[in-house]
Amino acid sequence: MKFYFYLFGLSRSPYFSRMKAIFLLFLLLSPPALIAQTGYKDEMGRDVSREYFENQILEGPYFGIPDGEGGKILVHRMPFGKVDPQAFFEKTGNLDALNQGKSLIVIFYPGQDECNSTGSGDRTKSFEKEHKTLIKWAEKANAAPPIYLYSNPSGLERFKDVVTWKPDPDGVFSQTFFRYPYPCGSFVVIHPSGEFRGILGGYPLNQIQVALKKLQRANR
Repeated sequence: MKFYFYLFGLSRSPYFSRMKAIFLLFLLLSPPALIAQTGYKDEMGRDVSREYFENQILEGPYFGIPDGEGGKILVHRMPFGKVDPQAFFEKTGNLDALNQGKSLIVIFYPGQDECNSTGSGDRTKSFEKEHKTLIKWAEKANAAPPIYLYSNPSGLERFKDVVTWKPDPDGVFSQTFFRYPYPCGSFVVIHPSGEFRGILGGYPLNQIQVALKKLQRANR
């Protein structure tokens, strides 16, 4: 079985291997005058050269996104850290899971893009199989069944009979974990302790299982 999230077109789409190039192209197409005025920043918000910025995207686990001030900032593709878990469990209807010490798995869809709208074959059936795989992993890792959220529902019509998709409640997941519409899709796993791990912009499905195991080990 291929552990790739077919929903986001990862197993066959050429965009999975080219995601960094897509983001780099986005940067290169930005108006030169704007770039000259604002520059580039690393993930800590420090000014860096354009060469350093582009090399981090091409060679490291980074995306380059707008910084909200007209410039560009690096974002690590595999975020981890700690949050107050209450709001995330509550807004997804999983307070009971929190009280039972279960982790929360959130699959996040940014809206239709080139990455998640390409590919061949019946991705609906593939997605259904992978959803069942996620449920099994969740049960083994003491997690609640996966939650499927979206920022923009465009393109999800073909999967509506497989799982229930819901809008990001009050935008809390976008504001905290997915501040930019990263291509393909993203995920985050939140432990009841508040520790979390995720991947932004496309991922092998088995990385969700990896995140579950790492959070379990870290909170024994």
